[in-house]
Amino acid sequence: MRHDLLVVGGGIHGAAVARDAALRGLTVLLVERGDLASGTSSRSSKLIHGGIRYLETGQIRLVREALRERALLLELASDFVRPLAFLIPHYRGEGRPRLEVRVGLYLYAAFAGRHPLSAHRTMSASEARGLEPALEPKGLQGASHYWDAQMDDAAMCVAVALDAERAGAAIRTYTALVGLAPDGAAWRARFRDVDTGAEDEALARCVVNAAGPWAGEVHALADPSTATGMRRTRGTHVVVPALTREHALLLTARRDARVLFVLPWGAYSLIGTTDVDDDAAPGRVAPRPEDVRYLLEGPGRALPGLDRARKPLRVFAGLRSLARSGAGRPSANTREHRIVERGTLLTLIGGKYTTHRSWAERIVDRAAELAGIETRESVTAAT
Repeated sequence: MRHDLLVVGGGIHGAAVARDAALRGLTVLLVERGDLASGTSSRSSKLIHGGIRYLETGQIRLVREALRERALLLELASDFVRPLAFLIPHYRGEGRPRLEVRVGLYLYAAFAGRHPLSAHRTMSASEARGLEPALEPKGLQGASHYWDAQMDDAAMCVAVALDAERAGAAIRTYTALVGLAPDGAAWRARFRDVDTGAEDEALARCVVNAAGPWAGEVHALADPSTATGMRRTRGTHVVVPALTREHALLLTARRDARVLFVLPWGAYSLIGTTDVDDDAAPGRVAPRPEDVRYLLEGPGRALPGLDRARKPLRVFAGLRSLARSGAGRPSANTREHRIVERGTLLTLIGGKYTTHRSWAERIVDRAAELAGIETRESVTAAT
Protein backbone atom coordinates (compact mmCIF):
# COMPACT_ATOMS: atom_id res chain seq x y z
CA MET A 1 0.00 0.00 0.00
CA ARG A 2 1.20 3.53 -0.76
CA HIS A 3 0.79 6.42 1.69
CA ASP A 4 1.56 10.11 1.63
CA LEU A 5 3.19 9.92 5.04
CA LEU A 6 4.69 7.20 7.22
CA VAL A 7 5.07 8.17 10.88
CA VAL A 8 7.39 6.07 13.03
CA GLY A 9 6.64 6.30 16.75
CA GLY A 10 3.44 6.24 18.79
CA GLY A 11 4.44 8.79 21.42
CA ILE A 12 2.96 12.26 21.61
CA HIS A 13 4.97 13.71 18.72
CA GLY A 14 4.22 10.85 16.36
CA ALA A 15 0.54 10.90 17.30
CA ALA A 16 0.38 14.67 16.81
CA VAL A 17 2.05 14.49 13.38
CA ALA A 18 -0.36 11.75 12.30
CA ARG A 19 -3.34 13.78 13.52
CA ASP A 20 -2.23 17.01 11.87
CA ALA A 21 -1.55 15.30 8.55
CA ALA A 22 -4.74 13.23 8.55
CA LEU A 23 -6.86 16.28 9.31
CA ARG A 24 -5.34 17.93 6.22
CA GLY A 25 -6.42 15.01 4.06
CA LEU A 26 -3.11 13.16 3.72
CA THR A 27 -3.02 9.38 3.74
CA VAL A 28 -1.09 8.43 6.89
CA LEU A 29 0.31 5.25 8.39
CA LEU A 30 1.68 5.34 11.95
CA VAL A 31 3.67 2.38 13.26
CA GLU A 32 4.73 1.83 16.86
CA ARG A 33 6.90 -1.05 18.10
CA GLY A 34 5.03 -1.21 21.43
CA ASP A 35 1.80 0.34 22.61
CA LEU A 36 0.80 3.97 22.24
CA ALA A 37 2.56 6.19 24.82
CA SER A 38 4.55 3.20 26.07
CA GLY A 39 7.85 5.08 26.16
CA THR A 40 8.83 8.55 27.30
CA SER A 41 5.35 9.97 26.66
CA SER A 42 3.95 8.14 29.71
CA ARG A 43 6.95 8.84 31.95
CA SER A 44 6.91 12.62 32.07
CA SER A 45 6.33 15.07 34.91
CA LYS A 46 2.70 15.34 33.70
CA LEU A 47 3.09 19.09 33.13
CA ILE A 48 1.88 21.38 30.37
CA HIS A 49 4.00 24.39 31.14
CA GLY A 50 5.81 27.35 29.70
CA GLY A 51 9.08 26.21 31.23
CA ILE A 52 9.88 28.95 33.70
CA ARG A 53 13.31 27.45 34.37
CA TYR A 54 14.26 27.88 30.70
CA LEU A 55 14.39 31.62 31.30
CA GLU A 56 17.63 30.97 33.20
CA THR A 57 19.26 29.53 30.08
CA GLY A 58 17.90 32.20 27.75
CA GLN A 59 15.47 29.97 25.84
CA ILE A 60 13.00 32.83 25.41
CA ARG A 61 11.59 31.63 22.10
CA LEU A 62 10.77 28.24 23.60
CA VAL A 63 9.08 29.81 26.64
CA ARG A 64 6.94 32.09 24.46
CA GLU A 65 5.84 29.23 22.23
CA ALA A 66 5.18 26.89 25.17
CA LEU A 67 3.01 29.50 26.88
CA ARG A 68 0.96 29.97 23.70
CA GLU A 69 0.53 26.22 23.40
CA ARG A 70 -0.37 25.91 27.08
CA ALA A 71 -3.26 28.33 26.52
CA LEU A 72 -4.44 26.38 23.47
CA LEU A 73 -4.31 23.01 25.21
CA LEU A 74 -6.21 24.31 28.23
CA GLU A 75 -8.95 25.34 25.80
CA LEU A 76 -8.91 22.45 23.33
CA ALA A 77 -7.91 19.53 25.57
CA SER A 78 -9.66 20.38 28.83
CA ASP A 79 -10.50 16.71 29.42
CA PHE A 80 -6.79 16.06 29.92
CA VAL A 81 -5.25 19.41 30.93
CA ARG A 82 -6.13 21.48 34.00
CA PRO A 83 -4.66 24.53 35.74
CA LEU A 84 -2.20 23.80 38.54
CA ALA A 85 -1.12 26.30 41.19
CA PHE A 86 2.56 26.43 42.17
CA LEU A 87 4.33 27.72 45.24
CA ILE A 88 8.02 28.64 45.34
CA PRO A 89 8.91 28.76 49.06
CA HIS A 90 11.70 31.15 50.03
CA TYR A 91 14.01 29.95 52.81
CA ARG A 92 16.72 32.01 54.40
CA GLY A 93 20.06 31.15 52.81
CA GLU A 94 18.62 28.63 50.32
CA GLY A 95 17.30 28.60 46.79
CA ARG A 96 17.13 31.33 44.22
CA PRO A 97 17.11 34.97 45.39
CA ARG A 98 13.61 36.35 45.86
CA LEU A 99 14.27 39.26 43.48
CA GLU A 100 15.42 36.83 40.78
CA VAL A 101 12.24 34.79 41.21
CA ARG A 102 10.09 37.92 41.11
CA VAL A 103 11.70 39.10 37.87
CA GLY A 104 11.33 35.62 36.37
CA LEU A 105 7.63 35.47 37.22
CA TYR A 106 7.09 38.95 35.82
CA LEU A 107 8.66 37.89 32.50
CA TYR A 108 6.72 34.62 32.53
CA ALA A 109 3.46 36.51 32.96
CA ALA A 110 4.39 39.07 30.31
CA PHE A 111 5.12 36.33 27.77
CA ALA A 112 1.81 34.61 28.63
CA GLY A 113 -0.13 37.77 27.81
CA ARG A 114 -3.64 38.44 29.02
CA HIS A 115 -4.45 34.95 30.20
CA PRO A 116 -5.91 33.93 33.59
CA LEU A 117 -2.86 31.76 34.28
CA SER A 118 -0.52 34.74 34.00
CA ALA A 119 -1.50 35.85 37.53
CA HIS A 120 1.29 35.65 40.11
CA ARG A 121 1.99 37.14 43.51
CA THR A 122 4.16 36.92 46.60
CA MET A 123 2.88 35.98 50.04
CA SER A 124 4.01 35.85 53.64
CA ALA A 125 5.33 32.75 55.38
CA SER A 126 2.13 32.41 57.39
CA GLU A 127 -0.05 32.55 54.27
CA ALA A 128 2.16 30.01 52.53
CA ARG A 129 1.86 27.61 55.47
CA GLY A 130 -1.87 28.23 55.57
CA LEU A 131 -2.06 26.91 52.02
CA GLU A 132 0.48 24.12 52.54
CA PRO A 133 1.02 23.27 56.23
CA ALA A 134 3.64 20.64 55.35
CA LEU A 135 6.18 23.39 54.63
CA GLU A 136 8.93 23.70 57.24
CA PRO A 137 8.26 26.95 59.17
CA LYS A 138 11.84 27.49 60.35
CA GLY A 139 13.61 29.91 58.05
CA LEU A 140 10.59 30.34 55.77
CA GLN A 141 10.45 33.98 54.65
CA GLY A 142 7.49 33.75 52.29
CA ALA A 143 6.57 32.24 48.95
CA SER A 144 5.81 33.12 45.35
CA HIS A 145 2.62 31.87 43.74
CA TYR A 146 2.06 31.27 40.03
CA TRP A 147 0.15 29.01 37.64
CA ASP A 148 0.94 26.35 35.08
CA ALA A 149 -0.99 23.23 34.04
CA GLN A 150 -1.06 19.50 34.65
CA MET A 151 -2.11 16.66 32.35
CA ASP A 152 -2.61 12.93 32.12
CA ASP A 153 0.22 12.31 29.66
CA ALA A 154 -0.58 8.76 28.54
CA ALA A 155 -4.32 9.39 28.19
CA MET A 156 -3.71 12.54 26.19
CA CYS A 157 -1.29 10.80 23.84
CA VAL A 158 -3.74 7.98 23.20
CA ALA A 159 -6.55 10.49 22.61
CA VAL A 160 -4.45 12.35 20.01
CA ALA A 161 -3.68 9.06 18.23
CA LEU A 162 -7.32 7.99 18.25
CA ASP A 163 -8.31 11.37 16.84
CA ALA A 164 -5.76 10.82 14.07
CA GLU A 165 -7.38 7.45 13.38
CA ARG A 166 -10.84 9.02 13.25
CA ALA A 167 -9.47 11.48 10.70
CA GLY A 168 -8.33 8.58 8.51
CA ALA A 169 -4.85 7.65 9.71
CA ALA A 170 -3.98 3.96 9.99
CA ILE A 171 -2.49 3.14 13.41
CA ARG A 172 -0.49 -0.08 13.81
CA THR A 173 0.89 -0.89 17.25
CA TYR A 174 3.30 -3.72 18.09
CA THR A 175 4.75 -3.22 14.63
CA ALA A 176 8.52 -2.73 14.39
CA LEU A 177 10.14 -0.93 11.49
CA VAL A 178 13.01 -3.21 10.38
CA GLY A 179 13.91 -1.77 6.99
CA LEU A 180 13.79 1.62 5.29
CA ALA A 181 15.23 2.39 1.86
CA PRO A 182 14.59 4.78 -1.04
CA ASP A 183 12.39 3.43 -3.82
CA GLY A 184 12.26 5.95 -6.65
CA ALA A 185 10.59 9.08 -5.29
CA ALA A 186 9.27 7.19 -2.28
CA TRP A 187 10.46 5.17 0.71
CA ARG A 188 9.97 1.43 0.99
CA ALA A 189 9.41 0.45 4.62
CA ARG A 190 9.54 -3.10 5.93
CA PHE A 191 7.68 -4.01 9.12
CA ARG A 192 7.65 -6.97 11.48
CA ASP A 193 4.72 -7.89 13.71
CA VAL A 194 6.16 -8.04 17.23
CA ASP A 195 3.80 -10.84 18.28
CA THR A 196 3.80 -13.13 15.23
CA GLY A 197 7.03 -12.24 13.43
CA ALA A 198 5.14 -11.78 10.16
CA GLU A 199 6.60 -9.15 7.83
CA ASP A 200 5.07 -6.83 5.26
CA GLU A 201 5.93 -3.64 3.38
CA ALA A 202 4.52 -0.24 2.50
CA LEU A 203 5.53 2.72 0.35
CA ALA A 204 5.40 6.32 1.55
CA ARG A 205 6.19 9.60 -0.18
CA CYS A 206 7.60 10.98 3.05
CA VAL A 207 8.69 9.56 6.42
CA VAL A 208 8.60 11.33 9.77
CA ASN A 209 10.79 9.64 12.34
CA ALA A 210 9.26 10.54 15.71
CA ALA A 211 10.63 7.56 17.61
CA GLY A 212 11.96 9.60 20.53
CA PRO A 213 15.03 7.94 22.07
CA TRP A 214 14.87 5.29 19.31
CA ALA A 215 15.07 7.95 16.57
CA GLY A 216 18.79 7.36 16.03
CA GLU A 217 18.24 3.66 15.36
CA VAL A 218 15.39 4.41 12.94
CA HIS A 219 17.48 7.02 11.11
CA ALA A 220 20.34 4.51 10.82
CA LEU A 221 18.11 2.08 8.89
CA ALA A 222 18.14 4.56 6.02
CA ASP A 223 21.47 6.30 6.62
CA PRO A 224 23.88 4.51 8.97
CA SER A 225 26.73 6.91 8.13
CA THR A 226 25.14 10.11 9.47
CA ALA A 227 24.59 10.88 13.16
CA THR A 228 21.46 12.67 14.33
CA GLY A 229 23.12 14.76 17.03
CA MET A 230 20.96 13.27 19.78
CA ARG A 231 21.76 13.41 23.47
CA ARG A 232 19.82 10.98 25.66
CA THR A 233 19.23 11.88 29.28
CA ARG A 234 17.38 9.94 31.97
CA GLY A 235 14.51 11.56 33.82
CA THR A 236 13.47 9.74 36.99
CA HIS A 237 10.50 10.41 39.28
CA VAL A 238 9.53 8.94 42.63
CA VAL A 239 5.96 8.53 43.86
CA VAL A 240 5.31 9.03 47.59
CA PRO A 241 2.23 9.60 49.77
CA ALA A 242 0.81 13.09 49.27
CA LEU A 243 3.06 15.82 50.68
CA THR A 244 0.92 18.84 49.80
CA ARG A 245 -2.77 19.64 49.75
CA GLU A 246 -3.28 20.88 46.20
CA HIS A 247 -0.30 23.02 45.25
CA ALA A 248 2.79 21.97 43.34
CA LEU A 249 6.10 23.10 44.77
CA LEU A 250 9.04 24.40 42.78
CA LEU A 251 12.16 23.83 44.86
CA THR A 252 15.90 24.14 44.41
CA ALA A 253 17.64 20.78 44.73
CA ARG A 254 20.06 20.75 47.65
CA ARG A 255 22.88 18.95 45.83
CA ASP A 256 23.21 20.86 42.54
CA ALA A 257 20.74 23.79 42.63
CA ARG A 258 18.61 22.34 39.82
CA VAL A 259 14.87 22.99 39.73
CA LEU A 260 12.93 20.18 41.42
CA PHE A 261 9.15 19.71 41.36
CA VAL A 262 6.88 18.21 43.99
CA LEU A 263 3.61 17.62 42.14
CA PRO A 264 0.20 16.57 43.46
CA TRP A 265 -1.17 13.46 41.75
CA GLY A 266 -4.36 12.28 43.41
CA ALA A 267 -3.49 10.77 46.79
CA TYR A 268 0.20 10.91 45.94
CA SER A 269 3.04 13.29 45.13
CA LEU A 270 5.49 13.01 42.26
CA ILE A 271 9.01 14.25 42.95
CA GLY A 272 11.12 14.87 39.88
CA THR A 273 13.04 14.96 37.89
CA THR A 274 16.64 13.92 37.33
CA ASP A 275 18.57 14.87 34.19
CA VAL A 276 21.45 12.43 33.71
CA ASP A 277 23.22 11.36 30.51
CA ASP A 278 22.28 7.76 29.69
CA ASP A 279 23.52 5.82 26.66
CA ALA A 280 21.74 2.59 27.59
CA ALA A 281 19.43 0.97 25.06
CA PRO A 282 16.13 2.93 25.24
CA GLY A 283 14.13 -0.19 26.00
CA ARG A 284 16.26 -0.88 29.05
CA VAL A 285 16.13 2.51 30.75
CA ALA A 286 15.56 2.12 34.48
CA PRO A 287 15.83 4.28 37.60
CA ARG A 288 19.14 4.08 39.44
CA PRO A 289 19.51 3.99 43.24
CA GLU A 290 21.44 7.27 43.06
CA ASP A 291 18.47 8.86 41.25
CA VAL A 292 16.16 7.89 44.10
CA ARG A 293 18.57 9.25 46.72
CA TYR A 294 18.90 12.50 44.80
CA LEU A 295 15.13 12.99 44.58
CA LEU A 296 14.46 12.16 48.23
CA GLU A 297 17.26 14.45 49.41
CA GLY A 298 16.43 17.19 46.94
CA PRO A 299 13.62 19.00 48.77
CA GLY A 300 16.04 19.71 51.63
CA ARG A 301 14.42 21.17 54.70
CA ALA A 302 11.29 22.40 52.90
CA LEU A 303 9.34 19.19 53.57
CA PRO A 304 10.21 17.65 56.94
CA GLY A 305 7.35 15.17 56.52
CA LEU A 306 9.11 13.44 53.63
CA ASP A 307 10.35 10.11 54.98
CA ARG A 308 13.69 9.76 53.23
CA ALA A 309 14.37 6.38 54.80
CA ARG A 310 11.16 4.88 53.44
CA LYS A 311 11.13 3.21 50.04
CA PRO A 312 9.02 5.20 47.53
CA LEU A 313 5.71 3.69 46.49
CA ARG A 314 6.87 3.71 42.89
CA VAL A 315 9.83 4.87 40.83
CA PHE A 316 9.78 5.40 37.06
CA ALA A 317 12.21 6.71 34.47
CA GLY A 318 12.11 7.77 30.84
CA LEU A 319 14.69 8.83 28.29
CA ARG A 320 14.67 12.31 26.80
CA SER A 321 15.95 12.70 23.26
CA LEU A 322 17.62 16.11 23.25
CA ALA A 323 19.11 18.01 20.34
CA ARG A 324 22.75 18.20 21.37
CA SER A 325 23.68 21.85 21.94
CA GLY A 326 27.21 21.65 23.33
CA ALA A 327 26.14 22.35 26.89
CA GLY A 328 28.13 20.46 29.51
CA ARG A 329 25.39 19.83 32.04
CA PRO A 330 22.32 18.03 30.68
CA SER A 331 20.00 20.52 32.40
CA ALA A 332 21.64 23.35 30.39
CA ASN A 333 21.07 21.57 27.06
CA THR A 334 18.48 23.19 24.81
CA ARG A 335 14.93 21.80 24.89
CA GLU A 336 14.20 23.05 21.38
CA HIS A 337 13.33 20.59 18.63
CA ARG A 338 15.64 19.89 15.72
CA ILE A 339 14.67 18.30 12.41
CA VAL A 340 17.35 16.23 10.67
CA GLU A 341 16.54 15.91 6.96
CA ARG A 342 17.69 13.20 4.58
CA GLY A 343 15.66 13.88 1.48
CA THR A 344 12.06 13.21 2.45
CA LEU A 345 13.03 11.42 5.68
CA LEU A 346 12.57 13.84 8.57
CA THR A 347 13.93 12.84 11.97
CA LEU A 348 12.64 14.75 14.97
CA ILE A 349 15.12 15.24 17.81
CA GLY A 350 14.25 16.88 21.12
CA GLY A 351 11.13 18.78 22.03
CA LYS A 352 8.62 19.22 24.81
CA TYR A 353 5.23 17.65 25.40
CA THR A 354 3.74 21.14 25.67
CA THR A 355 4.75 22.13 22.13
CA HIS A 356 3.80 18.87 20.42
CA ARG A 357 0.95 20.45 18.43
CA SER A 358 2.86 23.41 17.02
CA TRP A 359 5.85 21.28 16.08
CA ALA A 360 3.66 18.69 14.40
CA GLU A 361 2.21 21.49 12.29
CA ARG A 362 5.70 22.62 11.24
CA ILE A 363 6.86 19.10 10.47
CA VAL A 364 3.85 18.33 8.27
CA ASP A 365 4.35 21.65 6.47
CA ARG A 366 7.97 20.72 5.77
CA ALA A 367 7.21 17.12 4.83
CA ALA A 368 4.58 18.21 2.32
CA GLU A 369 6.95 20.79 0.86
CA LEU A 370 9.80 18.31 0.42
CA ALA A 371 7.59 15.59 -1.04
CA GLY A 372 5.65 17.94 -3.31
CA ILE A 373 2.34 17.10 -1.66
CA GLU A 374 -0.42 19.66 -2.04
CA THR A 375 -2.21 20.02 1.28
CA ARG A 376 -4.50 22.27 3.22
CA GLU A 377 -3.34 24.45 6.10
CA SER A 378 -3.27 22.90 9.56
CA VAL A 379 -6.48 23.09 11.58
CA THR A 380 -5.15 21.82 14.91
CA ALA A 381 -4.94 25.29 16.48
CA ALA A 382 -8.73 25.36 16.36
CA THR A 383 -9.81 21.76 16.87
